[in-house]
Amino acid sequence: MTSAITAGPLAVTRPGRDRTDRGAFRSRELSATTLLIAAVGEVDASNAGDMVGYVEDHISGYHQLVIDLSKLDFFATDGFTALHTLTVRCSRRGIDWVLVPGPAVARVLRVCDPEGLVTTAGNIVSAVAALARGPHTHLQLAPLAK
Repeated sequence: MTSAITAGPLAVTRPGRDRTDRGAFRSRELSATTLLIAAVGEVDASNAGDMVGYVEDHISGYHQLVIDLSKLDFFATDGFTALHTLTVRCSRRGIDWVLVPGPAVARVLRVCDPEGLVTTAGNIVSAVAALARGPHTHLQLAPLAK
């Protein structure tokens, strides 16, 4: 058996993955008032801000949003911070939204959102149905001081 000794830690990437395959975001209009934004790959510290920026760049003119994170391979706590940021920004704009989590996101939600304050649905169709049932209050914002 041959062994190797290295001076520093050995970096090993997952098969089929590289540093440029962190995460991809895409959007699709579901109706005149509802936008779907989906992510694939990974959401972590390196691109959680990109996710917020992508939503901000595409949400103008819509009243409802479905964020589909069901296809993510990895979701870090930085992703939850991004969801919180989106909650605040959507609340300020009067945009109602529902999250479609996958297993990676569900694990983080169990830890970071044990009260279940983020409205979730099992799939996109269920998310749209939840939005049709009425507004969801994700966050109670205090009125801005004058």
